[in-house]
Amino acid sequence: MVLSAIVTTGFGVMTLGFGVSMTAGWPPQGALAVMAACLGAIAFCRRITGARVVLDQQGVIIVNPVFTYEIPYRYVSKVESDRRGSLVITTREAVEIRPLGFAGSIIDHFVGSTETAVAKIKAALAERRDLRGSSHPVRRFTRPWVADACAIGTVVCVVLALVVRP
Repeated sequence: MVLSAIVTTGFGVMTLGFGVSMTAGWPPQGALAVMAACLGAIAFCRRITGARVVLDQQGVIIVNPVFTYEIPYRYVSKVESDRRGSLVITTREAVEIRPLGFAGSIIDHFVGSTETAVAKIKAALAERRDLRGSSHPVRRFTRPWVADACAIGTVVCVVLALVVRP
């Protein structure tokens, strides 16, 4: 979350600065191109840094950059860490889901966040949980509103940069 806030703030200030510079006589094409790049960087980073695993009363929610998986606890057959240190959650239908937030990194080898996540998920599976709710796993598109708004802003800036003549 901290990395996401730093990237959003930094590139947001740059976008605002270049937007203001167009009123001071800067060529609009250059400023619009930089604004598009900054908004694109925000959109990309917000999607990546938004990846996480959430344990709620009904099941495990895996938020990846493109898809979000909601898996009721009774459909989780196995939770483990692979040899590269990535978290792997396997459903009863033998579908392996790999959360991007625990995709095995050099830092994880020192911190051990994947092993901690495996232990917490296994503990949640062992607890008696509310089994009401969705009867099957659900996959839907992830909706990070800030990232999507910045992606739309990127497209608008690119189109304006191509249309606007100095």
